[in-house]
Amino acid sequence: MTNHTEGGGGERDARFLRPRVFRASSTLLSFWVVVAMLAFFLVDAAVRGSWLFLAKWTAPLLLIGWGAWLLFWRSQVRADRDGAVVINALRIHDLPWSSVEEVVQSAQLRVVLVGGRRIDCWGGPFPPRRRMTRTPEPSADAALVMEALREAATPSERVATSHWDVPALLVGVALAALSIASVTLVHP
Repeated sequence: MTNHTEGGGGERDARFLRPRVFRASSTLLSFWVVVAMLAFFLVDAAVRGSWLFLAKWTAPLLLIGWGAWLLFWRSQVRADRDGAVVINALRIHDLPWSSVEEVVQSAQLRVVLVGGRRIDCWGGPFPPRRRMTRTPEPSADAALVMEALREAATPSERVATSHWDVPALLVGVALAALSIASVTLVHP
């Protein structure tokens, strides 16, 4: 691991060791594009007075919005000195640094656990682009920041856990049920 204090003193350490949330900026843009399109369809139908369209398609459009929220907004990586939390749509992985062997940044951020299990971070940022004219700031590289946090962590007895995001799953099931009901029961 690179010494993060060279040339920057303690200032660079502070930037590396503060809690961080990592997301790909392109996914945030994608989420807002989907939200804008869904809002356009619903507002357009309301302005035109297409109440049957609204009755039939509001729940399916909300289901699409929920899916976009899961994939583009909710999926993320949070890291601090205690460990990392990787949220991949409906799965949440709580990873204390003592169970992490390494963090790798290739096309996608990947956490390798002690024992070899790999967790790909769906919402993690893409690697920074390397430019010919200047070196990217290391604090922008998620893998370097997470490795610095891992190295600064105090030993812990906690183990890595994974579980389903039950509230988000229940919202999806409810929206799916409403979608099926509205599409099958509302007739023009």
